[in-house]
Amino acid sequence: MPDSYAIQYSESGRASRKELPPEAMSALFDVLDALAANPDAFPGRVRPISRDGSIRLYSHPSPPLQVTYEVDTSRRVLYLEHFVAPKVQITKPVFISYSHKDVKWLEKLKQFLRPLEEQELIRVWDDTEIRVGSEWLGEIRKALESARVAVFLVTQNFIDSPFIKEKELPTLIEAAGNRGCLIFWIAVSSSTVEDSPLAKFQGAISPGSPLDLMPEAEQNKALTEIYRKMKAAVTVQ
Repeated sequence: MPDSYAIQYSESGRASRKELPPEAMSALFDVLDALAANPDAFPGRVRPISRDGSIRLYSHPSPPLQVTYEVDTSRRVLYLEHFVAPKVQITKPVFISYSHKDVKWLEKLKQFLRPLEEQELIRVWDDTEIRVGSEWLGEIRKALESARVAVFLVTQNFIDSPFIKEKELPTLIEAAGNRGCLIFWIAVSSSTVEDSPLAKFQGAISPGSPLDLMPEAEQNKALTEIYRKMKAAVTVQ
């Protein structure tokens, strides 16, 4: 059996290795041992990035880790050029709770949240997602349980809805306390929200200036600000 390849670090390799998180370091030791024994040990995880194939990029699935290295077959040396642990963006499920009497506001809000979906920062769910023939209560329960962000479109119709009061609101407020679900409630129209469980949460806009009292230009400005607040929140969570 031929001797293992020697390992040498470039200056960038030494510096970037120090920046790796502990979980990536643990995986790195096993990866380097395998590559030193056989630089072709991971055909499914390595791709050449130079024309002659001597400089390669190894990508580790979990924990995320990338290693750039050069193979010198004549000297049997691996030159480790750079390490990085890419941050994986997790798409946050967003549950929108609203009264069916206020569906036009649901559609307007979703328009402003769509860029966050396109960036794969969030995945919006509301009950219009329920397919014909599905067990609707089970679909809602599953969406409630997976939600990382809850958005409430608050009107008096919303406040008066028995289903929202008994099912959606308690579940999502409990999720805020138990697993850090983010709460965004939006004053769409004047209501008695101050006597609801939402009153202890900061509104996304002032309840004294609900959306339906604003001119359209001001509505768009307020919804753009909500978009920015949500983007900031889901990016750091």
